[in-house]
Amino acid sequence: MDFSGKARCCGFPILTINEPNSMAMVAKHTTEALDLGADAMVTPCPLCHLNLDGFQPKAMQQAQRNINLPIIHLPQLIGLAMGLKSKDLGLQRHIISPKKVVEKVGARRG
Repeated sequence: MDFSGKARCCGFPILTINEPNSMAMVAKHTTEALDLGADAMVTPCPLCHLNLDGFQPKAMQQAQRNINLPIIHLPQLIGLAMGLKSKDLGLQRHIISPKKVVEKVGARRG
């Protein structure tokens, strides 16, 4: 799926100096992807993963909208494609659970 935020900053670089703006950026990107029908978002950047997953609850609160869009780090997606177990990839540590996405693609759990 293509969406306008795919190459835009996730907001992590300004998190410590302007948290409300950073949370607005998280909410904007995740809601846009969700509204376009995304089941999850994949990011190659670990800082984007941290911000989009870890701070999504704060972004939801600020935006007053339920988002709950799983954010998967690209190496985790590659690991799933290679048949590695989701637990070995640390997917259980995500703030927004990717469990439904893992089940949907038929990846190995546990």
